Amino acid sequence: MSGSDEALLRLVHITGALKHLPRQGWLHLEVPQPESVAGHSFRVALMTMLLAHADPAINAERALVIALCHDLPEAIAGDITPFDETLADESVDRDRLFRTRPAYSDEADRAKREAEEQALSDMTAGLDEATRRLILDAWEEYEQGCTEEARLVRQIDKLEALLQAHEYAHDIPDLRIESFELGARDRVSDDRLRRLLDLIVNGFVDEDETDASKDQG
Repeated sequence: MSGSDEALLRLVHITGALKHLPRQGWLHLEVPQPESVAGHSFRVALMTMLLAHADPAINAERALVIALCHDLPEAIAGDITPFDETLADESVDRDRLFRTRPAYSDEADRAKREAEEQALSDMTAGLDEATRRLILDAWEEYEQGCTEEARLVRQIDKLEALLQAHEYAHDIPDLRIESFELGARDRVSDDRLRRLLDLIVNGFVDEDETDASKDQG
């Protein structure tokens, strides 16, 4: 086995941690048995495939690479959220906090980026240069939001989180999910994604559950 093959298996092995890493935002909200980072990333990738394929202005293959790579560093760095810093203060009003727009401080944003850059560098060590650059460049492209493909995936990331929030709220009616809608409305500008956002907010999950119950009956 070549060194590059070993590095590839090492990368895949490390990223397996994402299958068991709960999304930190749901832990903050005390959602029981929350989704994993890998679960979130899978649906982001699926939505990216479906939406990019329908848009001739988007390089669907590139968008999918970005979607698959955007959360990889969390296998080592963990899932860092905009509320981590504030929640370190145990006296904070959590109910009020989760009704506000999510935003990193400059210091927290720098620390997150540095941790994820280092994690991804460690994870891709030993790969052949072309494969290593594929992953590093896709992650950087996502972080910078410097292409149409990256901007699409960044918006889908917010939209998927909002959909998940409403799915959880369907079963946990008192769940505070306002921050997810505020964050999505701030970031989602694509016309089709805005229509999907409105469908989610206007009760798509409740209607879908009702329709499914009728079908089963």
